[in-house]
Amino acid sequence: MVRRPLWIVTIAISLLIAVVTAPASQAAKADNPYNDPNLVSMFDGKTLDGWTSQAAGQWSAKDGVIHGNGTSRGWLYYNKAQVGTFRWIFTVRQVKGNHAPTVLIWGTTSPLKDALSAIQFQPPNGGHWDYRPGHNNGGGKLFKQLPHDKMDIHNWSQCELIGNKTTGVARMACCPLKGTATTCKATEVLDFTDKTAGRDGPLALQVHNSGIQDEYRGLYVESPVVTSPDKFITTG
Repeated sequence: MVRRPLWIVTIAISLLIAVVTAPASQAAKADNPYNDPNLVSMFDGKTLDGWTSQAAGQWSAKDGVIHGNGTSRGWLYYNKAQVGTFRWIFTVRQVKGNHAPTVLIWGTTSPLKDALSAIQFQPPNGGHWDYRPGHNNGGGKLFKQLPHDKMDIHNWSQCELIGNKTTGVARMACCPLKGTATTCKATEVLDFTDKTAGRDGPLALQVHNSGIQDEYRGLYVESPVVTSPDKFITTG
């Protein structure tokens, strides 16, 4: 048997403990293509761990993609964090459906109501809806759609949403991914402003109607926002 000096054994044990007890937030920070070390991966590429579905069977995960099965209208929210001020980046396409893909911000899980009582953004072209109690309408002047070349929802598009809970401003920028590209230079497509709307809540994917099959991949969140607060990082 080879006997190692006590100091070597002590250092080895200390290193092992440091790795095992590393903060979960550090472990969750995955490599990403956006040059932002503070983005946290939201999807392990294989399971729906970290996500809560409105009903069983609505969503599935396989080969790096979250797939909406089209069984019914419903949502899938990220349950590892409630965010108020955030950066959210994802890639989306529609396989089948009669309504644009939809995502939800600044909603609530208590009480649990339709569409999480949230603000809806429709990537990549910027449709919208306001599901808050007392609203449940298109939002009118609270939303501003910006001119851009229309993107085909059936092809992969990259989108970035940034929200500021204090000001009640949320903005979305998107761009079509071409070929095998993993990123693209985004264009701002939709703004929302209502100081009373900002709140801590889940980030959620929504299937607007039964029969819709939307897919998502490359999902990352940053909250609190350290890298360029209130600015897009995908438009430069």
